[in-house]
Amino acid sequence: MRRIVRTSAFIRKEIVQVARQPGLVLSLVLGPFAILLLFGAGLREDDPAVKTIFVVPEDSQVAREVEQFASAQSERLTVEAVQQDEQSALARLQRGDVQMVLVFPEDAEQTIRNGSQAEVTVYHNQIDPVETQAIQLFTRTGVDEINQQVLRELVRSGQQESADVQQRLDAARASVATLDQRLAGGGDAQGQLQLAQGDLAGLALALGPSLAVLGGLEQTAGASDSAALIDAYTALSESSDRLSQSTDPSAIDRREVSQLSADLATLDRELATFRSLRPDVIVSPFDGTTRRLVEGSVQLVDFYAPAVVALLVQHMVVTFVALSIVQERELGTNELFRAAPVTTAEMVIGKYLAFTIMGIVISGALIAGLIFGLGVPMAGSWPVVVATVGLLLLASTGLGFVVALAARSDSQAVQYAMLILLASIFFSGFLLSLERFRPALTWVARTLPVTSGVVLLRDEMLRGQLIEPLYLLLLATLAVLLFVLAWRLYRRRLYTG
Repeated sequence: MRRIVRTSAFIRKEIVQVARQPGLVLSLVLGPFAILLLFGAGLREDDPAVKTIFVVPEDSQVAREVEQFASAQSERLTVEAVQQDEQSALARLQRGDVQMVLVFPEDAEQTIRNGSQAEVTVYHNQIDPVETQAIQLFTRTGVDEINQQVLRELVRSGQQESADVQQRLDAARASVATLDQRLAGGGDAQGQLQLAQGDLAGLALALGPSLAVLGGLEQTAGASDSAALIDAYTALSESSDRLSQSTDPSAIDRREVSQLSADLATLDRELATFRSLRPDVIVSPFDGTTRRLVEGSVQLVDFYAPAVVALLVQHMVVTFVALSIVQERELGTNELFRAAPVTTAEMVIGKYLAFTIMGIVISGALIAGLIFGLGVPMAGSWPVVVATVGLLLLASTGLGFVVALAARSDSQAVQYAMLILLASIFFSGFLLSLERFRPALTWVARTLPVTSGVVLLRDEMLRGQLIEPLYLLLLATLAVLLFVLAWRLYRRRLYTG
């Protein structure tokens, strides 16, 4: 019973000391809530359009293609000008009038004919690495879109040419059918053989170049809806080649003629299908969509809210514990503790319980404000969230003891707490995912209690499940190790000075 009374005295002491500063406690609850509220209210849901100048050669097909491309990108780009003067465009970029300048090459057609790619140069003046990566991504997707536009024009041209050869195809089918009948009847088929060979040669001459372009498209862009047409034409070419080598009708195998008729019918059918398809479907047969397994939408504010809770819990407890212990040393309270009938374990446990109780109250108020005030989703289990916050409070209290016992004054304790806060912001996954760091630094980051707190709270609140439940074990291990370290260091400092 005496142990409980002595321990509870330290609980009351720490709570009363913090309660005498109601402004501080209120700011800890309302401050982050107000900041997140302003953060969410001030964010734009869509990315701002980038002011852009296109520099294109004078009187070129590229200028017309660029205008089509610019109109298709109106949500992402605000086209300030399409001009020929590159230097004036770069000068406007330097002054900050625009954010991007796209320069298309001179004589792009000749460059392509020489077997080289015509290079589009994108100038920007961004220093933000995230914005720089966004521009690089836009460059790749923009160039891909221009390439797709060129390919669509090629396919459209191929469709028009394929429509023009329909008469040749009908003539070839009729002459081959007549040849088959002559061979079956045993009559003179020499003239009909020559007629069929001529019609097939004319068909190949008319249709071959267009399908050769589509064949190149298949090799560069992958299989598309024109693949069946190319296969049908290839089979027809093989059958036609065998027939073209024949000079004696009596030596012709009728099965080859029947196969040739079937290949012509297949080609006719595939040509009709090919002409009915849209060029953009042929060039880009696949589309993509993203679906998240987590139900509901997660906004940027929602993503940062659990991390703010974890960060605040650690910083609050570390600062309170550090200042409390440093003040006790500076005020001479440690001498009273040495003379009092109280053990180090009772003092440490009392302080732990006090800061845990205060942390739970403040954390609960903050989480409730985020969920019911800002609408941050809570997809997971409350017991897991409470367990995570509790372990985070225990581990942070031990970290506060270490900071306090390393500091010699209030100012040093505050400085050390700020250093831990900065390390937590940069390395805990608050700003950047842990996967972006090198493995060695990742393991160092995991020694901070807030790192586990950020991962666990985000997973449980936003996903509804723990993707990495071992972080709970890691946080519990940190809490135990820091408690043992805090007890030993506090005992040494209390009784040895």
